[in-house]
Amino acid sequence: MCLYFPVDVYETVTRQKPALVPPRGMRCNNTRAYLDVAKVGLAQVIHTCGLKPHHNILDVGCGSGSVAVPLLGYLKQGTYDGFDIVPSWISWCQKNITATNPNFRFKFVDVHSKHYNSSGKITSESLRFPYADRSFDCVMLFSIFTHMRLVGIANYISEIARVLKPGGHAFITSFLLNDESRKAIAEGRSSLPFPYSFEGCLILDDTFPETAIATPERQILEWLGHAGLRVKDIRRGSWAGRSGQPNLHDDLVIEKSPEI
Repeated sequence: MCLYFPVDVYETVTRQKPALVPPRGMRCNNTRAYLDVAKVGLAQVIHTCGLKPHHNILDVGCGSGSVAVPLLGYLKQGTYDGFDIVPSWISWCQKNITATNPNFRFKFVDVHSKHYNSSGKITSESLRFPYADRSFDCVMLFSIFTHMRLVGIANYISEIARVLKPGGHAFITSFLLNDESRKAIAEGRSSLPFPYSFEGCLILDDTFPETAIATPERQILEWLGHAGLRVKDIRRGSWAGRSGQPNLHDDLVIEKSPEI
């Protein structure tokens, strides 16, 4: 099925003065690529999670607004909340997005990350998301678990389950280790070599493990199940030597039990 986003993101955003695109130091690509990457990701969320314009959405690790910006033309009756561990990104989003879109809100959480926030005071395994139980129809994590240790992932899965409404959905991208992906790595077919072992995972950089982390699929699925989260689909990514896949990461489409 051809996926599309029901808003011309690039034209809508760049017509605004100033354009809602953060400075170059807050993103790793040009303006068109910055907008298009999130546009494609959100099209997948709309298609797989049934995201609606009236839904309440949480963006975990919202960065400098790459997911929020495309939603501005879509999320008209609902709300968007995002949090991140880099204060400059949150400050930019508050000044440039929330100022004219009060239903889009951003928070800084001071979580420690050797790579992104080395002075952080809170550990990922102890963080309680700063939102009430059963607040959101959809929780999104774009390339967050790909930079997290297992102890933090276990806690985040529990928190996702807590803040989701019964019947709500989550969309999570990850690098999942199973027999197929491990074989691709061993044979040199993976686009990411993951040469080092680390706490039951595989990593790219033994100095900064959070640069990229591949996590055991069986463990992730076990934690999701214990939290009352059902895996509706896993869209395998191209990273593990798979041809013809539009997504780099492994995308997990998750649903919370209507009875929890």
